[in-house]
Amino acid sequence: MMDIPKDKLRQGRIEAFTKLKKERRRKKQWQGITAVAILFLSFLLTVRVSPTIASYAAKIPGLSVIVELVQENEGIKDAIANEYYEELGILVQDKDVTITLQGAIIDEYGVMLMYDFDYPTKKSNHHNYTVNIYQGDQQLKNSMSYGTKDSLDEPVAHSGHILELTLDQPLDTKNPNFRVEFEMRDGDKQTISIPFSLEKPIAKAKVVEPNTSITAQGQSLTISKIIRTPLRIHIEVKPDPSNKMQIVALDNISLELKNGSKRELIRNGLVGSGSFREGQSTFYLQSNYFYDSDELIVRIDEIQAVPKGEDYIEVDFATKEVLYKPDFIDWDIKVVGNDVYVNVPVNVDHSRQPLYPAER
Repeated sequence: MMDIPKDKLRQGRIEAFTKLKKERRRKKQWQGITAVAILFLSFLLTVRVSPTIASYAAKIPGLSVIVELVQENEGIKDAIANEYYEELGILVQDKDVTITLQGAIIDEYGVMLMYDFDYPTKKSNHHNYTVNIYQGDQQLKNSMSYGTKDSLDEPVAHSGHILELTLDQPLDTKNPNFRVEFEMRDGDKQTISIPFSLEKPIAKAKVVEPNTSITAQGQSLTISKIIRTPLRIHIEVKPDPSNKMQIVALDNISLELKNGSKRELIRNGLVGSGSFREGQSTFYLQSNYFYDSDELIVRIDEIQAVPKGEDYIEVDFATKEVLYKPDFIDWDIKVVGNDVYVNVPVNVDHSRQPLYPAER
């Protein structure tokens, strides 16, 4: 096995960039204070590839930070196999940090961006930053997550990061010009703006609007839209307003093609948005964009529901009392300070988060 001198490699990248530059000259916090909160009963829905594919991905610049993701996400594996990953290789040095935009996967409804931070010496606050991304002058918003898989507790001189953005509305597939803006929060605050352009066309989504209803024990759901992109599948589901039960979640939703291939919820990342209480939930599955089929099959193992009007717990923070909980719940509930603790029996599925955020 070859021992790679990482410190020399990192310093070599920085020195090479410095030379090139000379040549060119160029967490969750509740807001407000009230005495009573209502916590809605629900739960948060939470590549298998050969070692050869994983090894191949690790050799592509920027993809080393998502080898684990590739091993858990068939859609990302397909995007790489179909050469939909775009290498960028853009370096920008500002004060004591060198940021390298390694590569991107961008489609009509989402962005995945891989980038590295390099420092002259080991640094403990390599994750202390915010980031925004723009297409032209328009900021792309909606659901965004970003960060590093490197240790947050130990100082490092090099860290690999990944940004994922999921859009509710399509971006402009004819505009290849983007800009990512980093605001570094440690030490002297600095903003680093890096423009980049895509050479490959932005893939348009494959959209189907089946408007097909599913009924179980008198409760109805409608599969209103299926959006397939290289990054993920969006399945939009709406409950029937006349349902007597409050639908709170779907267990193990998946999408199958006619050939039997099956794609499930994303395992490491955002798995959904919206809520049935608001009239629509959207579920995000691993992509099958690069496969065509004249038949799409949506499978749902179970529908989780509770009686309408009995889907919440109400507590009084002033008296530390539980004012209301449904009769079908026998959990031990305690109010401590501004927190509510729920002791759930061990036989309850721990892949579920049994409380929605509080309303005050």
